[in-house]
Amino acid sequence: MHHGTPLPLDALPTTTPHEQDHDPAAARTGRARHTLVDTEPGVPGAVLAAAAGVRKAMLVPVVTALAIGAVFVAVYLAAFHAPSARHQPLGIAAPDKVAARTELALNNAAPSGYTFYRYPDAEAARQAVTHDEVPAVLVADSRGTRLVVAGAQGPSTVSSLAMAVAEGVGKTVPVQDVRPLAAGDSRGLSVFYASFGVVLAGFLFAVSSYQIAPRLRLAARVISMLVFSAASGVTVALIGRTAFSALPASFAVVTLLVGLLAWASAAVAGVLLRLFGPIGMPVASVVLLILGNATSGGILPATFLPAWLSPLASVMPPAAAVRGLRGASYFHNAHLTDAVLTLLAWTVGCLTVQYAVDRFATRRTGRAATRAGRTALQP
Repeated sequence: MHHGTPLPLDALPTTTPHEQDHDPAAARTGRARHTLVDTEPGVPGAVLAAAAGVRKAMLVPVVTALAIGAVFVAVYLAAFHAPSARHQPLGIAAPDKVAARTELALNNAAPSGYTFYRYPDAEAARQAVTHDEVPAVLVADSRGTRLVVAGAQGPSTVSSLAMAVAEGVGKTVPVQDVRPLAAGDSRGLSVFYASFGVVLAGFLFAVSSYQIAPRLRLAARVISMLVFSAASGVTVALIGRTAFSALPASFAVVTLLVGLLAWASAAVAGVLLRLFGPIGMPVASVVLLILGNATSGGILPATFLPAWLSPLASVMPPAAAVRGLRGASYFHNAHLTDAVLTLLAWTVGCLTVQYAVDRFATRRTGRAATRAGRTALQP
């Protein structure tokens, strides 16, 4: 048997079969004008076969990264460069004259900035704050004037409300914190960072899954998602609750909510990749990593978001998880049921859409094959 001498690297054709199919000249000559040369021996053939031409390889990453970066900067600066309250809930437990004067002053200072709720006494105010009905209540009774707050809402929320109330009543008002943050969560950002990390992991999971096995059956992909989600829930609970005491909710609740967030994030990213193909990755990054996290309420409550962003805070998976984790950690499981249902709805909805798309694609391929077979049988 005769073994030919291996060709040197620079003697090999520099055009992939895919490129030759789209370039008649390249198909005839075996060489294209603008192609990438393998300068790194040992790169797998499948990677080289998918390589783009020089122009595409240079321009597409620039355009994609620049677009995502611009959207990120625009959204976050629009949301947080000068936040102001819009219909921020604020309770008042004070005589009618004091309450009316305070409401008028705050409305004059920030029209439509606050929504006021009246409470009969200090105990009712405390119950409202500790059950997350309102973040703060101005109380004026025989014990004096004070602002009853939940420090668990975060320092930014508490300080903004304290400043607004001080301007409304014309003097600094003492603050009474009836629901302080946990010792391991002194700035109230642990829920946000935990959620952000899980959303990022879900996005990367979906991208990796489709890059490694783009034709994997949906059933197998769902099993992989379940394993990833369960592992994410347990891991974050061990880190956030057990190691750092930053997530005061029970271990089971943290595991459940984080696992559902991981599953929902992976499902959202997966269906966008399935629907949009190559541009699904930037679309998913904008939806989940930018819009989702900006509206999560982990930095500031939704009432401080611009009007065009605030509606997303009630429906996006990161926002649901933040509400659920914060409510379970500090506010007697407030919003927990809503968070679970929202995350399940996203997961089931995305998987249903993906199943329908896969079924449609299978049927279309089958009909095309049948037509091709009939054509081949015709004389």
